[in-house]
Amino acid sequence: MAPRRPDSGTTDVRTAILSAATRLFEERGVDGLSMRQIATAIGYSATTIYLHFDGKDALMLAVCSSGFDEFGASLEAAARSAVTPLQGILASSDAYVQFALANPMLYDVMFVRPQEWAIAAPGDPASFQGLVGLVMAAMDTGDLRRDDPRDVAAAVWSALHGVVALALAFQDQIDLFEPTAVLARAQRLVAALLDSLK
Repeated sequence: MAPRRPDSGTTDVRTAILSAATRLFEERGVDGLSMRQIATAIGYSATTIYLHFDGKDALMLAVCSSGFDEFGASLEAAARSAVTPLQGILASSDAYVQFALANPMLYDVMFVRPQEWAIAAPGDPASFQGLVGLVMAAMDTGDLRRDDPRDVAAAVWSALHGVVALALAFQDQIDLFEPTAVLARAQRLVAALLDSLK
């Protein structure tokens, strides 16, 4: 006997919808994803999804909000594992690259082709605020010279984004973009940038 499906109004169905949407999004990207595909994946009609989400944008916002939370938590955990703020910048930079390479579709929506529905509020994202805080702390300890901390953080972010975006765009075409090589390249670039700011 097949297991009984949860009632279409329950939180179990909402969880199943989010899980299926996340998996299909990671496989196909936002442009290749439809509500009908998600419904088929969970064994319900597309109408059931609308009991939990107003539409595809609302569903994808929920998927991406979870991704942003995971991204921020991975950077924060990496920074906390470091002994000094400067080491925290380097550790969180590694976490940035590793997250992007492990979640290319999500990274694309977050930072390459940001969708209007993926941006919950104006202002600095929490992950960027964390980087600014690390930069300020490194300036307080004298590991970095005094400067505009947001500008320095933006320079670090730009360096990381450049390395990652190239890797994701050309990983199947050029043999320079294996994950280990990408991480090493990002480490050298960020280290050189920070050295220039001492």
